[in-house]
Amino acid sequence: MIGSLHHVGISTPDIERAITFYTSLFGFEVIDRVGWEAGDEARDRQVHATGSSARHAMMQRADGMRLELRQYEHPAGRPRAVDAPVVDHGINHFCFAVDDVYAEYERLRVSGVRFDCEPLEVRPGVVLTYARDPDGNVIELLSGM
Repeated sequence: MIGSLHHVGISTPDIERAITFYTSLFGFEVIDRVGWEAGDEARDRQVHATGSSARHAMMQRADGMRLELRQYEHPAGRPRAVDAPVVDHGINHFCFAVDDVYAEYERLRVSGVRFDCEPLEVRPGVVLTYARDPDGNVIELLSGM
C-alpha cells in the first residue's frame, strides 16, 4: 500500500543558499546532511549518471513536511530558467497551506522573494499566489481550501 508523500526533492546549484532560503523563510530545519562520492554504483544507477557525486540535506518543518535538497557536484545539472512557465510539463510547483496569503505574500516580498503574481482570489474564499525560490522553483501559497 502506498502511504503519504514523504518529501519533495529539489536539485540546486547552491545547497547552502537553498538551505538558508528554506530555513529562514519557510521554517524548515536541517535534520540530516549526507552525500556521496564518485564510485558509488548504486547512486549512479539511481541518478542515471556515471561517476556521480552530490551533497544532500534533508529538511523538515514542525508540521512534518520534508524537503530534500541536493547539489550534484558531478555531473553538473543543467540550469533551468528561473522564470520557466508553470505550464511546462513535469512537476511544476509545490504548495504551502497558509492562514493568510496576503500577509505571507507581504512578509516574503519584503524579504526579497520574487512572485509571479499578487495574491489572487480564484474562487470565493480561495486565495493563492506563486513565488519563486532562488533557483526558480515555484512555491504556491494557498488559503481557503
